[in-house]
Amino acid sequence: MNSFTLLALLFLFISPSKLNSQNQEADSLLQKLESIDESEKPQIYNRLAKIDSRNKPQKKIDYATEALKIAREFEQKEEEFEALMQIATGYAYQGNNSKALEYDLAALKIAMELDINKYLSNVYSNLGYDYNYLGHYEKSLEYNLKSLDIKTRMLESGELKNRKSLSQSYNNIGSTYSFLKQYKKALEYHKQALEIRKGLSDSTGIARSLHNIGTTYEKQKEFSKASIYYKEALAIRKKLKSKREIAETLNNLGNIQKATGNQDEALRYFNEALQISEEINYKSGATPTTNNIAGIYLAQKKPDKAYPYLLKGIELANETGQKETLSEIYTNLVDYYTLKGDYKKAYETQEKSLIIKDSLYSNDLVEKVSEMQVKYETERKEKEIEILTKDKEIQSLKIKKQSVQLYLLIGFVFFAGLVSFLVFSRFRLKQKNARTELERRNLKTEQQLLRSQMNPHFIFNSMNSIQSFISGNDSFTAMTYLSKFAQLMRNILENSRKPFIVLSDEINTLELYMELERIRFKQKFDYKIMIGPGLPIETTYIPPMLIQPFVENSIKHGLRNKKDKGLLEIEFSQKQKFISCVVKDNGVGRKKAMELNKGKNTMPDGRQESHKSLGIQLTRERLETLGKSKNIETNFEITDLKDKNGKAGGTQVIIQMPFEME
Repeated sequence: MNSFTLLALLFLFISPSKLNSQNQEADSLLQKLESIDESEKPQIYNRLAKIDSRNKPQKKIDYATEALKIAREFEQKEEEFEALMQIATGYAYQGNNSKALEYDLAALKIAMELDINKYLSNVYSNLGYDYNYLGHYEKSLEYNLKSLDIKTRMLESGELKNRKSLSQSYNNIGSTYSFLKQYKKALEYHKQALEIRKGLSDSTGIARSLHNIGTTYEKQKEFSKASIYYKEALAIRKKLKSKREIAETLNNLGNIQKATGNQDEALRYFNEALQISEEINYKSGATPTTNNIAGIYLAQKKPDKAYPYLLKGIELANETGQKETLSEIYTNLVDYYTLKGDYKKAYETQEKSLIIKDSLYSNDLVEKVSEMQVKYETERKEKEIEILTKDKEIQSLKIKKQSVQLYLLIGFVFFAGLVSFLVFSRFRLKQKNARTELERRNLKTEQQLLRSQMNPHFIFNSMNSIQSFISGNDSFTAMTYLSKFAQLMRNILENSRKPFIVLSDEINTLELYMELERIRFKQKFDYKIMIGPGLPIETTYIPPMLIQPFVENSIKHGLRNKKDKGLLEIEFSQKQKFISCVVKDNGVGRKKAMELNKGKNTMPDGRQESHKSLGIQLTRERLETLGKSKNIETNFEITDLKDKNGKAGGTQVIIQMPFEME
């Protein structure tokens, strides 16, 4: 028997006695309440709240609410803080993370007033958990890193004796990195948490870390590894009888089976998870499970069975504030209406899904949180200003007692500083003007490039294609095309606001564009995207919207005019200080394309209009600006390809662009 199995068995034998001990303690505390003064009761109620944890969240909230009321009456700040934290945790266990956030923010105010490291680290950790479940991952990471920083300093100073709290921070940070799709960092933090928990023989914590590592592998589509970690976590959680966690792991195992095509097995896992979640009123866990069951029925072409689960999922998601899950449910609802042949409702639902995604980071809750945080920071700064004012008065008295020599020295230093400022101000002003001009040119180029990519001809042709599919009774292709077209437009608008984007996002946008053109030109060409060895697409950042104009030219002038089926290849590779992107097609070549286009660009007076791609010209200007800002050489080179017989065999473009690594 290995040590891991022995640990689980020991916990199985210990748990009942521990439960009995907790029941006896609760009875003793309830009796004590009858004989003590009112001012002593908050501590007892808070202890009772701690005993009633995950499986009795409402009881925890009720006890802590009593503690909060009395603590405020007697101005007991530490007990008030503890009561707020217990209430927030209770709501989190119920899946009501919006309510949990409200109480954690109230606790943060008291922790800042008391300025106690332990309180600050705990409330920062809770806030990280709240924001993570509400989909605000950047804020979640910010608060979890604050908590870890305080705990690390406490451990070094000896103020923190147990590393268990440290492992919780590692776990939370790993989960947040996973949601931000930074999987390498996520695994690093989760595995650090697992090592600490194994050293502490913390069965609950070990199961949590195993589950989270499984989740990270699942998101990377490494399903066999994910399944191993999930099953290890499930075995421990079943022995611990942790119903909430069992439901969580069962749901994820269902996702693995669904992803690998085992729909019946997935449905079995999902139903078991949903039954447990409903039994313990775990609404935030029931929401994704309900949506997963609906997804299985839709995949099996059973829309009528899926519909009740979709309605239930929407109700739960709205109640718990899980907007990301709500967006996924609406995506499944689009599939439901499509299967039922109600394309109008399918389109309207698709719009709802996109609106919810766009509002994830800009809702009333965030505004409320920001206002509260500003208020807390203002109060703290007012105290600092008061202290600084007193210090200034003392300093003023000291200055008056100084000799004339001190005044002369101060005057000399001031004069020297003024001269230095005058000497260098013009130089700095020139530098600032140069940077401003460079930024202005870059912004102008990006705006022009965005307008060129939002090509009215492309949009018009796409709308005609959709109309053609609908009139030809090909509704499924029309819906597919429309969905991809909406996603492409959204990607272009989002990416245009950023100076650099993840390489994987740029690849996704290019794939959407090429797929739309491929559908529009009736499979006239195939495409292939290749990544050079050692180039991590999730942590490499490149300027957006540089490659699409060349892809557009390859399709429009080279491949569209080819008699047989064409091929468009795009390859990314790292070359020292820049990223090289090769766009290669086997079309008719530039010379033949120009001949074929003669007559299509005839002006009213009979002259031929000279055509020059606006997108490529803007790309040249933008590469020049980026090269100056990064102090590297950037350019692109277009080459006419020829076959063995010397005939035109396509076109190749090599783009040399700057990049950044995470």
